[in-house]
Amino acid sequence: MSADRMDYLAHWGLAEAPFPLEPDPRFAFEREDHREGLARMLFGLTQMGGLVLITGEIGCGKTTLAQVLTGMLGGGGYRVVGVANPPRTAAALLGALVEAAGAEPTAGTAAKLASALRARFAEDAAAGRRPVIAVDEAQRLDPRALDELRMLTNADGTPGTPAVLLGQPELSGRVARIPQVAQRVVVRYHLRPMDTDEVGTYVHHRTRVAGSARRLFTPRATAALHAETGGVPRLVNLLAANSLFVAAARGEAQVEADTVRDVAEDRRRSESLADGDGR
Repeated sequence: MSADRMDYLAHWGLAEAPFPLEPDPRFAFEREDHREGLARMLFGLTQMGGLVLITGEIGCGKTTLAQVLTGMLGGGGYRVVGVANPPRTAAALLGALVEAAGAEPTAGTAAKLASALRARFAEDAAAGRRPVIAVDEAQRLDPRALDELRMLTNADGTPGTPAVLLGQPELSGRVARIPQVAQRVVVRYHLRPMDTDEVGTYVHHRTRVAGSARRLFTPRATAALHAETGGVPRLVNLLAANSLFVAAARGEAQVEADTVRDVAEDRRRSESLADGDGR
């Protein structure tokens, strides 16, 4: 760890960085929106079967929601078979699911791979572990891949395997254009960005988990975080992390709104130069 990084954390009394960009379950924040999304997702998967559709803009916490789902179901008689950033085509997706399910990797047609996957799921069910499919960034999937997932949820008179598809808003349109897939969707939910109050609670939660007992951002600073990011959690993390560093360098006792706005303006200026607008 560099001296600068140690000084930055020590200035705020932090044991670790509170805003890592990679999802970390230790920093999970129970937003009202996420609580409802998780409740609907669990209801659809455990009570309804079929497909559950969760959408949200980039950075709104879909991956975190998938991680929480895996943690909750994993100890309750379920086995979550998850694929993130899936391949587009049906055969490649099914191959990835076969591997994620712990079955022997195999090659062949989509039909052969689907058969191997169903066999693995039957083994899990016989052992008392009900399989659940989770596909993150599902907007990447082509129509045939989406239809293969639909068929896995509806297995010719036998219990199918419920699946949750998490993706960007265009996923809803992709599904709507495939009637047989749309008809298998039992729950839909769209994650929204945080409002101003939630941003304040969110940044305090993460700094507290990282070791600080006090509020590091002033109320005006959290309002500025919301104004500059639209409340998108990933963007809040990025701006908050940089604001903490700059405020420490300035010797601030709390992060001030002017610092947040300065950091945001620096980023905009840098992006403008990268695009060639500042030449």
